[in-house]
Amino acid sequence: MKVRKSNRFESFFHEFVKDFGGEVLPESQEGQTADYLFRSQDIIAELKTLTADQTNDINRKLTPRVLEWIRKNGRIFPGLIQGPKHLVAFKDMPREIQMFWLGLLKAAVEPLIREANRQIRDTKHRMNLCSAKGMMLIANGSNLYHDHPDSFRRLIAEVLRKRTPVGDLRFPHINGTVYFSFDDVKSRDERMYFWANLQMKQAPQEDTSVFATFQAELQQGWYKYIQKFIGIEVRQHSQPTEPST
Repeated sequence: MKVRKSNRFESFFHEFVKDFGGEVLPESQEGQTADYLFRSQDIIAELKTLTADQTNDINRKLTPRVLEWIRKNGRIFPGLIQGPKHLVAFKDMPREIQMFWLGLLKAAVEPLIREANRQIRDTKHRMNLCSAKGMMLIANGSNLYHDHPDSFRRLIAEVLRKRTPVGDLRFPHINGTVYFSFDDVKSRDERMYFWANLQMKQAPQEDTSVFATFQAELQQGWYKYIQKFIGIEVRQHSQPTEPST
């Protein structure tokens, strides 16, 4: 699925959205603007693309902490070394390393979420669509570090659960996300393109089934579009849809 480079990919995805029945929103001088409006579904969406591989940067920051832990404890924790490769399993890491690692990952994605929340909020206000749901689309074509879709989806959920000092959600205008891959990025285990949905409940009893159905329809529409215009049938790895509170 070669649609390389961010601008080229975004133009390609814009055309898909229009083909799917959505609207590509023009920029405004009156505030931030999200990328898309799916009017019949009352959903405003913002597309973000991951354009740089984080592997070296994360490893450079994480490795000293790991080595310091080994020095202090006189042992290597499980999952650190498997055969000729150094493969770190997050679940097997000591708690202090887990939290430091999670902090690095959150610091990289939270600015994207904050910006998307603002763009969706301003678009809702300007277009008088106060009841619209907000969706963040995250397209990964270059960041090989995030090749485990379920882990990245859980990372996004961690950030979206953040609350203000008075208990309100920090990013209330994002009701769900889609994390999907193209170009060089395929799932770590299956070596397939992936599409991972997330619904963010604003209240414990909220029904997110309509939002989930739309995400599934969007996924199938995207892969049909790829097949039609690029001429290949995409082998895809889909994570199960799972709401988050």
